[in-house]
Amino acid sequence: MVKLLNDTYTTFKTIFTGMGITWGHLFRRSVTVQYPEVRDVLPQRVRLKLDVNMDDCIGCRLCERACPVECITIGTIKSTDDDDLGETSTGHKKKLWVNEFDIDMAKCCYCELCVHPCPTDCITMVEDYEYSSYDRNDLIFSFSDMTPEQIEAAQVKLEQEEEEKKRKKEEARKAKEMKKAAEAAEAGEANEGSAEAKEGTGGGGDTDAEAAKEARRAEREARRAARKAEREAKKKSED
Repeated sequence: MVKLLNDTYTTFKTIFTGMGITWGHLFRRSVTVQYPEVRDVLPQRVRLKLDVNMDDCIGCRLCERACPVECITIGTIKSTDDDDLGETSTGHKKKLWVNEFDIDMAKCCYCELCVHPCPTDCITMVEDYEYSSYDRNDLIFSFSDMTPEQIEAAQVKLEQEEEEKKRKKEEARKAKEMKKAAEAAEAGEANEGSAEAKEGTGGGGDTDAEAAKEARRAEREARRAARKAEREAKKKSED
């Protein structure tokens, strides 16, 4: 009988305690919201998801290098000389096709280290948190808008331009070598002409030397004849 009374007391006490807590919270301010109909206000600078504005991306890959968990993958193709990719909103000229820009949010650690190095502010953290999925592959977000046909066309065009530049460079090298060879040949011919002229000038000197020698010989003969004529004239005067 005593046990029955205790159990009855405990039962009613528990009921009234629970009802008291319920009625107490019924008139207090609610701390939850009816998601998704009602959404809570997020704090400033919240980091929930990475987003990329491809119109401002120049393919510099600074964000890819800054990521500590390697969740960003970027692929680029160099534009050709006749391609005009325009400029970003910050005034940077775009020189690369960005054919791949993938972010794996399953790897992202939300450190935001990839955001600060960007020179064009094209990668940012946004307040989007509704991207949960049962498949991890669904958490890889691709931002490049190039189609496979556009990527192939850009690669083929770049290869053709590189081959053309290589051909022109080779032709310029050969023309330069031919020019050097022609200049060397002209210089050789000029040296040969100078040597021949010098040799001709040396023959005239020998002729002059022989003439001078002959003149001295004639002078000696004249003096000898004069002395002989003087001796004969003196001898005749003595006789």
